[in-house]
Amino acid sequence: MFAGSLGALPNHVDAAWSKTFSWLGSDNAPPDFMIWGGDAVEVKVHGSITQIQLNSSPPKRRLKATDTRIEEGCRECEIWVEKDVVYFIGKANAEYVEALWLIDGKCIAAESSVFDVLFDRLKATVKELGGEPGNEIGRLNRVDPLKATSLRVRGMWLLDHPAKVFKDFFISPQEKVFVLNALVSMTKWSEYSEEAIEDLEALSVHGLSIRHIELPDSGGSAIPLEAVHVSWEANIA
Repeated sequence: MFAGSLGALPNHVDAAWSKTFSWLGSDNAPPDFMIWGGDAVEVKVHGSITQIQLNSSPPKRRLKATDTRIEEGCRECEIWVEKDVVYFIGKANAEYVEALWLIDGKCIAAESSVFDVLFDRLKATVKELGGEPGNEIGRLNRVDPLKATSLRVRGMWLLDHPAKVFKDFFISPQEKVFVLNALVSMTKWSEYSEEAIEDLEALSVHGLSIRHIELPDSGGSAIPLEAVHVSWEANIA
């Protein structure tokens, strides 16, 4: 979808991916892929609307090359300092994709300092209990009478589904209907070319809706966040 290669022959897919993506992800570290000179994307697909499992990484407004949780290959795949994060969330059954949510990280994630402070406090608590700090929260060793049992303490982050967080204006999934909801901060929207925005606006004849809205700022500011909600729904034959 991002590379424009859906349904293409394998050799065309490889070429499109190479041209589009600087990083194709790994099994154990974010992000799932990065676009050359563009966004870092996290992909989650479920069969229902449930909390999003983020594992050991908290939600991100932006991804920084200095993040200790990313792999060296990701850090060095292109020259970059910071990338916007997009959460690409799907609801699918065995036959087709029922719904997609594309969420700009600035619309749903707090500043990294919020999570870092909590993480550091937990690590300090483990140390106070006689444990060892680590890349995760820490480890408590020899906690039983035989000194044979250890406790590994790690963070497992969960994020409420965008369908719940933005239920007041998102289109809800429906049976036999494909639903798209995209939410972009006005800051990011203003970076798109006039041509790209005009192309989107032209799709209004096919039912695409573009609304300028205000959200509570997930970054903690008392000033509402200006954003753009793009939505579309289509019957599935």
